[in-house]
Amino acid sequence: MKISITRVNISDQEVHEITMKNKHGMEVAFLTLGGIITKILVPDIEGHYENVVLSHTDYRDYLKNPGYFGAIIGRTSGRIKNAQFELNGTIYSLSKNYGENQGHGGFIGFSGRNFQFECSNLNDNASVTLRYLSPHLEEGYPGEVLVEVTYSLNDYNEFAIHYEAIPKADTLINMTNHTYFNLSGSFEESILYHVLMIKAEKFAEVDDTSAPTGELLEVEGTPFDFRYMREIGEDIKERHPQLLIGNGYDHPFLLVPDASPKVRLAHRFSGRVLEIDSTAECVVVYTQNYTDNQHVQCGGILQNRRSVALEFQNLPIGKNGVNMENSIVQGGEKYSAKTVYKFKVEQMNA
Repeated sequence: MKISITRVNISDQEVHEITMKNKHGMEVAFLTLGGIITKILVPDIEGHYENVVLSHTDYRDYLKNPGYFGAIIGRTSGRIKNAQFELNGTIYSLSKNYGENQGHGGFIGFSGRNFQFECSNLNDNASVTLRYLSPHLEEGYPGEVLVEVTYSLNDYNEFAIHYEAIPKADTLINMTNHTYFNLSGSFEESILYHVLMIKAEKFAEVDDTSAPTGELLEVEGTPFDFRYMREIGEDIKERHPQLLIGNGYDHPFLLVPDASPKVRLAHRFSGRVLEIDSTAECVVVYTQNYTDNQHVQCGGILQNRRSVALEFQNLPIGKNGVNMENSIVQGGEKYSAKTVYKFKVEQMNA
């Protein structure tokens, strides 16, 4: 197991890119800026290694990063309707970076912070802990919060993310990672031909601003039924009202608690398979329905639906604090969540 560290200057900001590599040759690379995952190298059925995560060609683009490529998201993930919430009788107004809503932690959020780091390297497991102290009222959230996110890689081709946070006062915390995947290794190829399974009986309805309404809808009989492996693009063009809102999938799926794996993504021709388990309540599936014409590695200028983001988190917060209860963390208590990504190869029928 190897850990290597490279200094990267991004517009006069000193950032470190850290790479973990296991005995099989799988690599995971990420920046201390936002914990942004820039590379996951895994083999295909022929043993060829390619990067299966979306990343910018020019690292200076990560200073804006409108698509949140690879980043840690916090303090909260997803939309907060009207960018405000009431906690302990006080109304907190948040920064509005998604129209009238807040999204993914605000204008900067954790995705734009440069974390401190500490490495640990054992025989069969490498890990790096990223730390950030979020001050009281940063982006409008109450309470100072010490955040630790640990990335680890073992010799079983399992990459894990462990989130921990301890606030000094009652606040909201609901973290995730916003990595986009394309298991073909080429971001010129559409994600719509990947096959996907989500162990979810229900998904969250969203309004026309993509904030949750509070309603949970049955997946059965809808384009949102991924209880069994099927192509992502099979029903994505149907005129379902929820698909029309986001121009595709951009919805939280409520995960079956005891299921394992929770999510399975596969690419037939390369044989690459990704199985994911998580302690999270739901997974937000976003089929990269829009693009800002970013220049990306292994794909030139990014087109729509060249990747899929799988964001494991608690349900986002809607109008009048809908779903907020699962994001409240009391002062002095520890927030903890973990997601494990297991990569493998399988011979599949084309």
